[in-house]
Amino acid sequence: MRMKSLVVITLLSAFAFAILIGQAEAQHVSSNAAEVYVGVWLVNVERIDLAASSYRLDFYIWFKFNPSEIDLAKVKEFEIVNGAPTRTPEVVAQEEGRIEYRIRGEFIKTFDFTRYPFEVHTLTIELEHKNLNASRLIFKPDSESAIDETVNVAGWEIGGFEQSVVEHSYGHEAYSRYVFSLRLKRPVLSAFVKSVLPISVITTISLLTFFISPQNFGQRIGLAVSTLMAASAFHLSLLSGIPPIGYLTLADRMMLSVYAIFLYNLSVSVYIMRLVDAKRIEEAQKFNAKALKTLAILIVLLIAIQLVA
Repeated sequence: MRMKSLVVITLLSAFAFAILIGQAEAQHVSSNAAEVYVGVWLVNVERIDLAASSYRLDFYIWFKFNPSEIDLAKVKEFEIVNGAPTRTPEVVAQEEGRIEYRIRGEFIKTFDFTRYPFEVHTLTIELEHKNLNASRLIFKPDSESAIDETVNVAGWEIGGFEQSVVEHSYGHEAYSRYVFSLRLKRPVLSAFVKSVLPISVITTISLLTFFISPQNFGQRIGLAVSTLMAASAFHLSLLSGIPPIGYLTLADRMMLSVYAIFLYNLSVSVYIMRLVDAKRIEEAQKFNAKALKTLAILIVLLIAIQLVA
């Protein structure tokens, strides 16, 4: 029994010793990695193409480093992983331990349109070293990074920026990746006026059918159908500015609610038409009044569903 205990203690000790050696080696490798500070000064957002999932940026980028840890030739071997310069990067400043470029580049990104047309997008600049992994080079964000005060993106509000450094793995190798993120959001008032207000007006016009006499069921149905066609055309126009996606946006969910109201409106009008054809005018008038009260409940329910979703 004592022999078994001795064997177990020996194995546990060897295992713990191996872990300590591994941690010590990892710390040693990390301590040997060169540190390069990266900064970005964003000059301009030249273009944002949501339909093509791309954007074009104009910016300065610089690298600060210790020449005793890494030489200039190796620092220059960086690459932008989420896009490419539209022309060869231009060196605008170079001194001991620092080099700066002016870059105009085309970038690609899978945008999230879940909250369209009130969405927030993040434009990123992501770069890595071509050859040196995270055990040999580590990027760090420079506090001097900023957005030029003249940057103005038509149709968007700038929500600030942030910098981060993450490790990106390729199989068993990890590389240090610097990420500069610019947040853009749509102005709420502008998005409401362009997206919500028009369909609200069309739907309101359609609901005027409840105030038309049941005997004029032809005008009721004609108004409902014409406004439904206008709503469908507006829906297609609203989604023309974004790429085909496999999920519902806020605009889609809003239009589904609108279509539900139109379906209810047409169903009521058709039923009233049948009552009038059967010479049950008084019953048609009572049904129209009840349907109008139910409509208010339906609208409140659809709005609540939108808020929860």
